[in-house]
Amino acid sequence: MNANRPLGIFITITILIWVLIFALSPQPKYQQTRNINIPELPEPSVNIEDSQKVEFEEIKNNIFKIDTKDTLPSAKNQVDNIDFNLYVYKIGVFGSSTTIANIVKSYNDVGFPAFTQQNKTNKNLTNVLVGPFTSKKDIQDNQQLLNKIAGIEVGEVIVWNP
Repeated sequence: MNANRPLGIFITITILIWVLIFALSPQPKYQQTRNINIPELPEPSVNIEDSQKVEFEEIKNNIFKIDTKDTLPSAKNQVDNIDFNLYVYKIGVFGSSTTIANIVKSYNDVGFPAFTQQNKTNKNLTNVLVGPFTSKKDIQDNQQLLNKIAGIEVGEVIVWNP
């Protein structure tokens, strides 16, 4: 009785595998064949006589001159004219973590990215910076709004390198 159950499962699985392999496999008589005609490419027209006319002496005597003068504008000059600096607007220096958190949250709520940075001269104070901005003009255009959010009259524009 115990051997009948595994034997039945084995036979059922074997029949299922055969059905999956043969009944559900693609049948060649129902598949379409496609013949693709690749056109022949024309033979390259190379004049062998012209290529044999150039002799080693002509190359050695430097009859064939190649102009190697660079006529393209220098990329270095173009890159030197581009300002890659980013700018941040320094709101102020604060010591209270709740004040810092409130100011950063108020800028983030309005849509300006704000972050903090430890003050370099006094390690107990933290700078609150808004930005980065791509140019000083972006900061000047938004300066009144930036000052109004923090409740300050003057901030400082700083060049920022991440």
